[in-house]
Amino acid sequence: MAQNITKRQHYVWRAYLKAWTLNDKIYSYNKHILKIVPSNLMNVAQQNYFNRFYKISGKEKKFLDSQCKNVKGPIGKVIDDIITITEIFTGVKEINEKLNVKNNDFEALEKNGFEVLHTEIERSGMALINCRNFEDIKLFDDDMLKYETLMFICYQYYRTKKLRDSLLEAFKDDNLDIDVIFSPMAIINAAKVGQSICFDSRIRYIFLEKSVESDISFITGDQPVINLLGNETDEDGISKDLLFYYPISPNCAIKITFIESDEKYQHQILNADEIHFLNSRIRDEYNEFLFSDSETLLGRYI
Repeated sequence: MAQNITKRQHYVWRAYLKAWTLNDKIYSYNKHILKIVPSNLMNVAQQNYFNRFYKISGKEKKFLDSQCKNVKGPIGKVIDDIITITEIFTGVKEINEKLNVKNNDFEALEKNGFEVLHTEIERSGMALINCRNFEDIKLFDDDMLKYETLMFICYQYYRTKKLRDSLLEAFKDDNLDIDVIFSPMAIINAAKVGQSICFDSRIRYIFLEKSVESDISFITGDQPVINLLGNETDEDGISKDLLFYYPISPNCAIKITFIESDEKYQHQILNADEIHFLNSRIRDEYNEFLFSDSETLLGRYI
């Protein structure tokens, strides 16, 4: 079974990035090499075994458990199941280490376990990434599709390397190994926020479309979902409000906001200046990679 292990594990969905490709190549800016290059999707926004299972115990176990307290609603069982899976894995891992046992099937689970789960979550975003016009975003009228899609969006926000690196920095003085708990924590946080916004009566969907006159299209990055209100924080550094922005393709994007309005769905045609503002916010939030279908356009943001 070891031969089925996925070594290069992506933290930005390749099916999502495909909208920016031409002849199976995407223009990517990599801050480590300071160059724009046409890249194969297999080679960007990925890391070896990024979504692997780890043995979780001690401080990491206590911290993860603290994130799961008092969770109610449909996601309660999902979170309980994730915690149970990590506990079973940890128990088997400790036995194998004690007995000095190596097992190919267990190795595959260790390196591939969360990758398989991530693949299932990504499938729930297929309807959204295929949106190309205003009518398409009315997918949120279907309650189950709405729930799955919002979970997907929240997951795309929490699963990235930028979020992991920022947590590593935040907890570096607490002797807390974020790497060990990042994958289950990303799913748990996404589920909690996703459930909360799913049942928020104020939720509104804004379809953003590039105007015919605009010479600028939407770019994206390795933090593809951003909170446009993320800079407005309280005294603890926590965002006061939420306005998700998610580029869907070079020609369209979506905002999800929580402001009372008569219109559940809104359609906005953006000019070059308005798209430039949003592209600049994506640039401000990226970690290692920026993406576009145009080398010239991408050069404006580096």
